[in-house]
Amino acid sequence: MNSQEQLPPRAPRDALVERQQGALSPYLADEMIDDEDEFDFSIGDILTVLWERKWWILLAALLGLVAALGYSLSKSPLYRATATIELNPPSVPVLSNGGDASEGLVVPTTDSQFQETQIGILRSRALAERVVQDLGLVGEANRLDAAETSGAEAAAARDPQRVAGLAASIAEGLTVSPSPNSRLIELSYVSDDPAEAARLANGFATSFIDLTLDRKYEATTSARRFLEERIRTVREEINDAERRLVAYAKENGIVLVGSGEGEGGAGSSTLTGESLGTLNSALAAAQQKRITAEQRYRQAAALAAGGGNSATLRQEKAVLEAEYREKSTYLQDSFPEMARLKTRIEELDRQILTENSRATGTLEAEYRAALAEEQALSERVSQLTGSALTEREDAIQYNILQRELDTNRSLYDALLERYNEVGVVEGIGTAQAATVDQAQAPATPFEPNILRNTILGTLLGLFLGAGLAVLYDRLTDTVKTKDDLREKLGLPALGAIPLATKNANFLEEVRDQYSVIYDAYASLRTGLQLSGEGGFPQVLLVTSARPEEGKSSTSYSLGVQLSDTGRRVLLIDADMRKPSFVVSEDDRIGLSTLLTSDTSLTEHVVKTTSPNLFLLPSGPIPPNPANIILPARLDAILANARSLFDHVIIDAPPVARFADAVLLSSCSDGVLFTLESGKTRTALARAALSQLRMAGANLLGGSLTKASARVIDYGYGRYQSYYGGASRGDDTTIAIAAAPDRAT
Repeated sequence: MNSQEQLPPRAPRDALVERQQGALSPYLADEMIDDEDEFDFSIGDILTVLWERKWWILLAALLGLVAALGYSLSKSPLYRATATIELNPPSVPVLSNGGDASEGLVVPTTDSQFQETQIGILRSRALAERVVQDLGLVGEANRLDAAETSGAEAAAARDPQRVAGLAASIAEGLTVSPSPNSRLIELSYVSDDPAEAARLANGFATSFIDLTLDRKYEATTSARRFLEERIRTVREEINDAERRLVAYAKENGIVLVGSGEGEGGAGSSTLTGESLGTLNSALAAAQQKRITAEQRYRQAAALAAGGGNSATLRQEKAVLEAEYREKSTYLQDSFPEMARLKTRIEELDRQILTENSRATGTLEAEYRAALAEEQALSERVSQLTGSALTEREDAIQYNILQRELDTNRSLYDALLERYNEVGVVEGIGTAQAATVDQAQAPATPFEPNILRNTILGTLLGLFLGAGLAVLYDRLTDTVKTKDDLREKLGLPALGAIPLATKNANFLEEVRDQYSVIYDAYASLRTGLQLSGEGGFPQVLLVTSARPEEGKSSTSYSLGVQLSDTGRRVLLIDADMRKPSFVVSEDDRIGLSTLLTSDTSLTEHVVKTTSPNLFLLPSGPIPPNPANIILPARLDAILANARSLFDHVIIDAPPVARFADAVLLSSCSDGVLFTLESGKTRTALARAALSQLRMAGANLLGGSLTKASARVIDYGYGRYQSYYGGASRGDDTTIAIAAAPDRAT
């Protein structure tokens, strides 16, 4: 449709698109922050949620303060007294100087089990009962109940049930706290009476020390009784063992002549054994003597044969033998000279033999005597060996009895030594605990601490309120942000329209190029242009899941945006159940009349106050609008509109419970789905989108309306300062989103 083309006669009436009184009421908004949230659960998002729910948080803090103050004032004052004791673990002796082990080197045990054991004793029922008895609490309780006699009090003090009841009562106020890296234990007692708190704290400390001393004394006494019984038993066993040993020796003729080392233990040697030992020693000496005499004899014989007094004779004999052999070569043996030489040689042999016999005769006699002595001793040793072996067999049982006796004697000596070491002085010499600081009566109560309780109550209320605010915001199943459009509904987020500022005129805001509303819709228009290959769709359907979600405001604002670019735009008010745009001059024209008649489109189109923006009103409200939306007639109307206008924007009714939007979407080039931020339930939006998809609608994307500061922030305070415009408020711009829905 070009600029020279004339509209039908009804068009030049320049009808003003207006709303009924109060129909364009602005939507109030909270203040907006400067930066756009990029994360679903960012710090800025949380802070904004807390700011939006600040009254919740302040109310929760106030309730916490009041509750803490009331609790503190309702509590009775409590006093706490503390006594400190030191634990002394037992020592392990390492070196000892004789009989007194305390003079030796000792190492203190650092076993944590000792400290835990002592703490357990401090918390035990037995110690509490001892405190009751030591402090005479039963008698005091009786005097408070009634003025009874001392005898009755004594009887009551011995009443186990009364003692157990008081012990359980006082044990509740005791607190045992070990000091880190030390042996100190703090005993704190809480009571409503400061003097009573100090008395009981000191009573627990004193009774604990006395209890440890009593336990050590009882252990020492028990040990002494045990040792006495064992010593008596072992003494009897020693006497019996000695009697059996003597009887066995007498029966087997074993005569002990001295102590010695027996087989397998201490024992005594017999006469046979003693004689055998003596003979063995004598035999060894005789053997040594014989060996020495034999060596001397053989050495003397060798020396006599090779030298000494016979050496000259042997030399002379050798000369004569040489001369004899020489002359025998030419003389006969019968020759007188030869006979003389032979006689001389024989004489020399006799002389040599006589000389050798004289040198070895004495040594040979000594050797023979030593050999005879050795043989005699050897025969005697052989005789005694048999007797010794027989006695050895009898000595086995004797040694068994001897070892039994020695064992009993060693045990007796050890028990007697230990009995002498154990004594009352040693048992109470080193106490396992000692008092370091006694408890003093406190001057001021430690509970209730009103200041601390009120601070904690207020902080707890703040945290509880903040947690509930964030939890409520996160668990509310609504579409709030652009991310929700993408993640929950699977729609591209094309834009977000902020809430309208207070007392703002929507028609002025949507036309003001420096306003928040105008720029927000400009961004939405750009998103629609980029949503498809052909740019902004020629026929755009704007719908929502439920009423009052700003779809009419979006339709009108997009029409204004497009008309400002010089394009001819037709805005169709297709909500024939609750129209948003009203033409007061003639209510008979409009879409409902056009769908039910053969009239031309131009007869029902009117101008608006915005150049190039035309309106097709909804017309008279029919009984059932869905029945008059016939696809063939609707296609014909839209085909005529396509030829006359550059863009057609259809303001459709909500999808929920009505079929109008579904029928209209099938004839449109694209559908823009609008949702009110934080109001539309996710399930409802998904159901509406499912109906549109089943109808084959081309869903271009979604747009949020009435968005809060967490969803969108354009920083328009700085934006207007940049363009030199006057500020519409303080530094934080109040955003608006006009939704031209019909007022009721």
